[in-house]
Amino acid sequence: MEISHIETLLREAERRAIAQVIRAHSEWTLLQLFSNLEGPRGEVLSALTLREIFAEPQLGSVVMPNDGGPPIDQGLLEQAKRLRGREFSTFVREVLAEAPGPVGAAYLRARLGGPRWKLQGALRELEAAGVVVRRGATSSTQYRLIAGGGRDPRRAPSAERQQRSR
Repeated sequence: MEISHIETLLREAERRAIAQVIRAHSEWTLLQLFSNLEGPRGEVLSALTLREIFAEPQLGSVVMPNDGGPPIDQGLLEQAKRLRGREFSTFVREVLAEAPGPVGAAYLRARLGGPRWKLQGALRELEAAGVVVRRGATSSTQYRLIAGGGRDPRRAPSAERQQRSR
């Protein structure tokens, strides 16, 4: 890969990252943003358009979570919100497969969206199928995938989701 192509990709990633940070901090004022024009990201910040800042998340855009887990793919999050039944349970299983260890419902909801009852139903289904182990009670409940988790070990979870989204 050419260095100029890498630079182009890095500049685009920086633009997207700055737009995501701005979207995540809707409490900021324009004055606060303008005060950063002279800073290290000033050139990129001054070139951002309102469309980039207010655009809906697209497939492939990611959010860096503060829970220690992998980045959240906004496109896949939106797709998961529309899934029902077994397809949603499959997404839950895949998110658990990518998790750094046992995780709580908040971790899963950040990556799957949707109503609480939908996630609880999928977790009950996976637990009954012997794919997921639940530990704890109420807000301290954590879930983890049993080794193997009933998924095809030859396919990475991310690849499975991306193939379905096409």
